[in-house]
Amino acid sequence: MKRVILFALLVAHCVTAAIAQESNIIIKGEIEGIKKGRLHLLARTSEENTDTLGSCDFKKGKFTLKAVASEPTVAQLIVEGYSGGFMLIAEPGASYRAYLCDGPDFYINGGNLNNAYTAHLRTSDSLRAVIDELQVTYDAHRSNRKFRSASLVNDTLKREKDYLRELTNGFLASNDNVISAYTVYSNIVMRDAALKETKSMYASLGEGARNSQYGRIIKERIARLSKVAGGAKAPDFTLPDKDGNEITMSAVKGKIKIIDFWASWCGPCRLNNPALKALYDEFKDKGLVIIGVSLDTNKAAWSKAVEKDGLEWVNISSLQGWNCEVVRLYNVKGVPALFILDEDNNIIATGLRGEQLKSFLQENLQ
Repeated sequence: MKRVILFALLVAHCVTAAIAQESNIIIKGEIEGIKKGRLHLLARTSEENTDTLGSCDFKKGKFTLKAVASEPTVAQLIVEGYSGGFMLIAEPGASYRAYLCDGPDFYINGGNLNNAYTAHLRTSDSLRAVIDELQVTYDAHRSNRKFRSASLVNDTLKREKDYLRELTNGFLASNDNVISAYTVYSNIVMRDAALKETKSMYASLGEGARNSQYGRIIKERIARLSKVAGGAKAPDFTLPDKDGNEITMSAVKGKIKIIDFWASWCGPCRLNNPALKALYDEFKDKGLVIIGVSLDTNKAAWSKAVEKDGLEWVNISSLQGWNCEVVRLYNVKGVPALFILDEDNNIIATGLRGEQLKSFLQENLQ
């Protein structure tokens, strides 16, 4: 009987602990300038998806929001109907006090990671302000040909930059968690890092950071970029042509296949079309095929551009512009963007144009 009672108590304790872990983030505070509305705590779960951790109504500018999270998570408090948000690191078991306003005086205090990250940002922002002032002084001395004064200021400037770098590196090294993963991810996005650089930055993270929310998102980015890297099998897709016929990329056969992402509104694309057409005319009988994937949203504009530029190859489009899933699939950030495939639909080159593209075709279409 004692064993049964003990087992029941252990089960009850475990259930209670699990519920507490999943329902124990509380944020209390006030919002300046908005009397009533609805507040949401959002967190990214992948490159594309966001989850709502908790929501609440507020009156007279005051709120208490209860949220759910199973791990430390970079999140944002969003006032429904308003742009922007307020970042915090939401930690299971933590309570927060917040003052939300349109300006630099807002704060969200609470949680060990959140407080550490906020303190680091205050320190680094102060150092950056000093660096910016020194840079202005240095530039002014250089402009006025006061080279000795400029040199002295530059010495101080270098010391401050080195100190900021050491401070940041030390802080990140001591936070093998979502903080360092989020910082690295932000740098990756800001630099629009390619696959090799993204892999290198991910490898610099510790195990804790790699297993965190943003570590997983970086890994997802690596997997996505790997799909369209040289040597990878090109992701297959199906889109309609101007007549509504569904065209599957892999079903278009050719010895060399060019996937050309373009749009009627893109000046560089339209300027590139005559050269691409000349190459197509020269090499189509040797096995060259082209699939033009338009980022247009206006069918009439797309059709007119195809006809005017004499694009006689396969032309397809979702007419969803940048929201086209194929654009996302191929990690297209700007147009024109060309992917060159072999007859087995392996990506063998990207971004070639002009004489480089012609030389490539001459070598591969004998």
